[in-house]
Amino acid sequence: MNINTQDINEISTRYSNAIILVSENTKNIEEIKKNFSHFISLLKKNKEFLSITKSPMIKNIQKANAIEKISKKFLYSKIFKGFLITVTKHGKLPMIERIYFKFQEFLNRKNGITKVTITTASPLQKDAENEIKKKLETRLKLKIELNKIVDPEIIGGTILKIKSIMTDNSVRSKLINCKTSMKGYI
Repeated sequence: MNINTQDINEISTRYSNAIILVSENTKNIEEIKKNFSHFISLLKKNKEFLSITKSPMIKNIQKANAIEKISKKFLYSKIFKGFLITVTKHGKLPMIERIYFKFQEFLNRKNGITKVTITTASPLQKDAENEIKKKLETRLKLKIELNKIVDPEIIGGTILKIKSIMTDNSVRSKLINCKTSMKGYI
């Protein structure tokens, strides 16, 4: 069964909306957020577990039984456990990371948070990170959540991406621009 990107987005949006609708109050949302984050980190840390969740060779009922045991072991809330089992029984567990992404998007929108991706050649020091975040919040008049990426290939400087706008102040891009502008002289 081949699902296209539009279908995956629609399915992910539906399931993320469902978990939000089921949780009646802010306390539940916070608990679900913690549970969801923990579950996704389990998937990322354990490649074997990730491959089991995506395997078409393992029946959904077997996956649901495993989810039941995991939920019990990590003391997931009743709401989140029910959500995971429903997603699993409906055969949508392979999309759980995408559902989590949509869930986070919704919470960020609800809380007025804008994600900003910053790419640097080396990890940012905490004080530099805080200063960048503060300046962006002041200039843009938005609450900012920084997504930090380290890419040594940019050599130095930064690349900022806010929604669909990208500002590339990396040394690599400046060298490429310099090389392009000097083509006629060399």
